[in-house]
Amino acid sequence: MSRINLVISLLVSILFGCTSSEKNAATDDKDSISGPSYAVGFQIFEQKSVRKLLIHSPWNENSLLSSFIIWPDSIPLPDSLKSSQVIFTPVKRLITLSSTQWAAALKLNNIGVIKGISEASYIQNTQIRDRLKANESIEVAVNGTYKPELIIQINPDLVLYSPDPSGIPDVLSRSGSTLLAWPDYYENHPLGRAEWIKVMGLLLQKEDEANKLFDSITHSYNHLKKLTVTIVERPTIFADKEFSGQWYVPGGKSYMACLFHDSGADYIWADNPSTASFPLGIETILNRAHEANYWRIAQAATRDYGYDDLKGENEIYASFKAFQQKKIIFCNTSQTAYFERSQFEPQIVLSDLIFLMHPGLLPNYQPVYYHFLQ
Repeated sequence: MSRINLVISLLVSILFGCTSSEKNAATDDKDSISGPSYAVGFQIFEQKSVRKLLIHSPWNENSLLSSFIIWPDSIPLPDSLKSSQVIFTPVKRLITLSSTQWAAALKLNNIGVIKGISEASYIQNTQIRDRLKANESIEVAVNGTYKPELIIQINPDLVLYSPDPSGIPDVLSRSGSTLLAWPDYYENHPLGRAEWIKVMGLLLQKEDEANKLFDSITHSYNHLKKLTVTIVERPTIFADKEFSGQWYVPGGKSYMACLFHDSGADYIWADNPSTASFPLGIETILNRAHEANYWRIAQAATRDYGYDDLKGENEIYASFKAFQQKKIIFCNTSQTAYFERSQFEPQIVLSDLIFLMHPGLLPNYQPVYYHFLQ
């Protein structure tokens, strides 16, 4: 059964308890499923002004990680829905366990709802740091360890968590909080990741603002993408570095591979069918990528990082053409807040890559996240 058919079957038969004749009547009464346009991890189903948010499992196409009625808190909940899982909106007290979650609230100018975060020592955003200092937001998890007493103290309307195949952490399950899975990082299109702003818009009753923001992002991204369509000689590119004897490279159907393609480059492993990174030995990388025109690296560095530092990590890096010709495209994630900001600025990431590989297409542009390694 396809994902769309599964959604319709679940919602019409379970949520609304329709008989066969009622299903047909309901379907005729303008049931709707909201796209989305690029994301595959969520859907919004609506019937007769009742909306349901579905979060799909990234590792099991026909399974749901979360399923909630979305109901405005200004309207009494009908008796027919009182046995359902409900999120009342707008959400006022939110725990966000990844930076892309609280960043979505910031994009919609609603920082006040963020009551709990994780890994405070890594946060670069000054607004969030100020809230932590003022005790307006609290760190509820550090180094992967949750603080259940603080989660209970916050008494959140909703906890957004990053799921994995092992299931929901016991600490979160036992907290008594309403949990909403947020697998945005499994999206393989840059605009798919950005489209999760619509879920935050739904939760905060800021759907119009979220839709307008996403439409603006999409327009800019697709305009930039069109600039590279006529490129005749596309440069080649590869990514990342060796770690503990293995070099994990982005799959040919991954988020990073999509950015490479849209920026007018040929990714060395574009023929790989994986959506995730996969490991290869460094000799295998060298054999295939040693003549590549560009090499993309993103990492955190506490000081200026350059070619000598890279060579000091592994002498073999100096064998790559991109190293020798100083064509390494580098993002210092600790200086650019890449992991906090870039998900909702894919058009800027794309602009950076286009400018560095095809500067004539974006004259006078100033890169934001990426630059050539010095």
